[in-house]
Amino acid sequence: MSVRNVPRSVKLLAGVWAGVLVVAVALAGAWLLRSPGMNDHVAIAGPSESELRVVGQTKVLFGHNSVGMNIIDGVSKVYSDASVSTPVVADVTGGSVDSEGEGAMLRHAYIGVNEDPMSKFAAFEEVMDSPAGKDIDVALMKLCYVDITAATDVQAVFDAYVSTMAEVEAAHPDVRFLYTTAPLTADRNWKSKVKAALGRDDQMGPADNIARERYNAMVREMYGSTGRLVDIAAAEAEGTGERSQDGTTYYVLNENLTFDRGHLNEVGSEAVAAELLRVVATQSPVA
Repeated sequence: MSVRNVPRSVKLLAGVWAGVLVVAVALAGAWLLRSPGMNDHVAIAGPSESELRVVGQTKVLFGHNSVGMNIIDGVSKVYSDASVSTPVVADVTGGSVDSEGEGAMLRHAYIGVNEDPMSKFAAFEEVMDSPAGKDIDVALMKLCYVDITAATDVQAVFDAYVSTMAEVEAAHPDVRFLYTTAPLTADRNWKSKVKAALGRDDQMGPADNIARERYNAMVREMYGSTGRLVDIAAAEAEGTGERSQDGTTYYVLNENLTFDRGHLNEVGSEAVAAELLRVVATQSPVA
């Protein structure tokens, strides 16, 4: 029985169609694994030009860690989009202020250690008492998503936050302090779900965001009526809808706002920065 040779053109065509099929299956799988209730379009309501100019005349101190730097980067983008000159930004970590910091309207400091919120509260008090906290109009600090997980004593962290803010307000009566919710993480993708099933906890699961929502709910109840709340979590969850596990409602970071399911990409940085700038503008003594 003779064996017929398959023409090279047929082999090439078969290879092309096989490649197309693989891509189609991959795209279909990505769509099916896509987070539920996710809106691809994230509306960013930027501050008005007048609000940006007010912030530009306001001396702000911001204590943060990694996600906070994403927000700082977003500030420049918001100003650039509005064609308004960006305020000078200076790193005053450790409390020292150089010549650049003296003239900076936005001072920021890395505070504490990730996964140790108490260290961040203590460090924020220290930077407020340092030269970096001198002549400040508005000040705030934020936690990171890794500071609140399913293993966290949420009530203890909240109580410490309230105590810290009360202490810095008493020590610096001329400063207007803002309050913040804790950042979220995006839904796990299929790789993260497999790793979690194997016991490799990434602190980005439903139980972790439930803990963050519990903390954030207490922050909103305590400070929501003050007009000084920078709701980072709400800005991050824009367009995601609610999630529920075992009857408990929680929220997640919109996957269109992040590059690694925790830190913010350019769009996410701009969205949260816009929220921050609006609140600073309304609370500035310049307004």
